[in-house]
Amino acid sequence: MESLSDWQLLFCGLVVTLAFAVRGGTGFGGGAIAVPMLALVFPLQVTVPVVTVLNMLSSIGHGIADWRHIVWRAIWRIIPGSLIGVLIGLYFLGSFDPRPLGRALGVFVMLYALYMMLLAGREVPVPKRWLPAVTVLTSTSAGFIGALFGGAAGPLYVIYLNALRLGRDAFRVTITSIMLFQGVTRMAGYALMGLYDRHVLMLLAAALPTMLLGSWLGARLIRRVNAERFNLVIGVVLLASGGALLIK
Repeated sequence: MESLSDWQLLFCGLVVTLAFAVRGGTGFGGGAIAVPMLALVFPLQVTVPVVTVLNMLSSIGHGIADWRHIVWRAIWRIIPGSLIGVLIGLYFLGSFDPRPLGRALGVFVMLYALYMMLLAGREVPVPKRWLPAVTVLTSTSAGFIGALFGGAAGPLYVIYLNALRLGRDAFRVTITSIMLFQGVTRMAGYALMGLYDRHVLMLLAAALPTMLLGSWLGARLIRRVNAERFNLVIGVVLLASGGALLIK
């Protein structure tokens, strides 16, 4: 952090604030925004562990407030697949060179941005007979993507929870609780890999105030914003950051 310019520090602070404003208003999406944009400044092996801890702390705050609405049966069903996906993602993160991983993240983020701009907010009906297969596929994929890229697992869990037809409050706190569980699992894996060194812990301490500010803003402002326009703006930002990662 000592080598960062004032502009880089300001950029990182704005990114974390924006990312957790989105997460505070929707219950997910913070990592999908923070990781690719912070990866323009830091290596992926630094960015992912930091954002994972911030996501976990944010999830605790939201989960405590609305814990009575958690649909526990929905969580128990996805635990096995999520664990398998996390283990696979940790293996890839520790085995591959940061540069190709960064480019892979760029491609993934651009696809995620197109999803936000075109499909987010539209429920895709899932027949009940497909629910077991959807549960396995979405939980395993979300665990893998979350562990490898530090975010963007939320939309996959959204597909699963939409299939259960949950109410708004139950949906929001349940997906937050799922992300909390996945975050704790990933943190344990990153710690075993030795990723939480002094540099990462310093970055985490510096990012914590902006995470709290973003969560506060999201809970009060983001929910009032027109969903389609909001998705369009965030999608454009992510397309730009994904493209920058490809040429970094």
